[in-house]
Amino acid sequence: MVSETILRERSVAACAVPGSRVEHVHSLGPARIALPRLQTGASFFDHWPVREVPEQGLWAADHYDSFAPPTFVLHDVLVHSSAGIVAVGDTVIAETLAHTNGHDHAYRPLMRGIAISPEHVTKLPGAHISLLAAGEMEYRHAMLHGLARLISVPETYQVAAEGVLVPAGGPFQAETLRLLDLLPSLAVREVEQAETLHVETLIFPLSVCGEAAYHPCLLDFFRRLSANVAAVPGRPPRRIYIDHRASPIRPLHNESDVIAGLAPLGFCVVRPDEMNVAEQIRLFRQAEAVVSPNGAWLANLGFCRPGCVVVELQMDAFVDWGFRHLAALAQLRYDCVLGRAPKPWGDLDAYFHGTPWEISVQHVVAAVAHALRGSEVGGALAA
Repeated sequence: MVSETILRERSVAACAVPGSRVEHVHSLGPARIALPRLQTGASFFDHWPVREVPEQGLWAADHYDSFAPPTFVLHDVLVHSSAGIVAVGDTVIAETLAHTNGHDHAYRPLMRGIAISPEHVTKLPGAHISLLAAGEMEYRHAMLHGLARLISVPETYQVAAEGVLVPAGGPFQAETLRLLDLLPSLAVREVEQAETLHVETLIFPLSVCGEAAYHPCLLDFFRRLSANVAAVPGRPPRRIYIDHRASPIRPLHNESDVIAGLAPLGFCVVRPDEMNVAEQIRLFRQAEAVVSPNGAWLANLGFCRPGCVVVELQMDAFVDWGFRHLAALAQLRYDCVLGRAPKPWGDLDAYFHGTPWEISVQHVVAAVAHALRGSEVGGALAA
């Protein structure tokens, strides 16, 4: 019978005390990022009840304060699962449990910690950089919360490391790592979903995103990827609509009507899920306007050129400002349009995140046309 290991939960900062196996070795300074006023979008919030995540009233904010990403070095630790759950002695690092669940990542949740029962522990000598994160099969999490963390690791630690740890089986990791042009000395070690490693030295950068509080270093991640993608003959569409009709997450019931309404404005329908990373980079780098329901593929906004128009379609019961913040960081011209989810609104659980909703095609077309021409419209739009 495999023995069970009980791990209490503590933050990594609480574990980084003198003489411990956790050292805080570097931090990037925070930054204040300006948020331009929502042009059309503001009129919705003046008239409609909404539920913003993580807190109410953010629609009117004129800035956000970025996360200040720290890097830690941990010695003699367990790294559990493709999510990169880290255990130091009898403690699990709280930050590494984000977006995980016991079923997918092979642990038993406790009130203030977890229990793991690894059948085998593989020893990994030397120093390795952890780019592991939960949600590795989803583009936004894989790119922004996982691979992008490499950018915040000081070069001296990258040189000292023998390899990087990445989730196994992720559809984006291999190509993205190739485009990042890693040091030749860095070996890529893929970690399986239920695998457990005993790592001699773990270089552990926290997310460069925080809770949608993107640090400016994230732009270096996008620039580095873009620099290694060559242009191809032909002219990609300049005005793009990201098609979500095949997605089970928050299906927009009248999305086909939205697409038809935008066609006279020159918008072409695109499916990033059918493209490799280089093709997505080329597409967004050449875009002059992007319209899309809230969804993972908007992580590609970091590849857009400053001044690109972005109109995000949001559901009133789950307004997520992550991509507004990313657009502000990349100096894009962001606006939004709200649609409606059926009431009563459910809890913010995985099921409700997938609830169907609808949006006014008239409102979408008017907001996009306004954004493209840069003129003012009255506040009656959302009445």
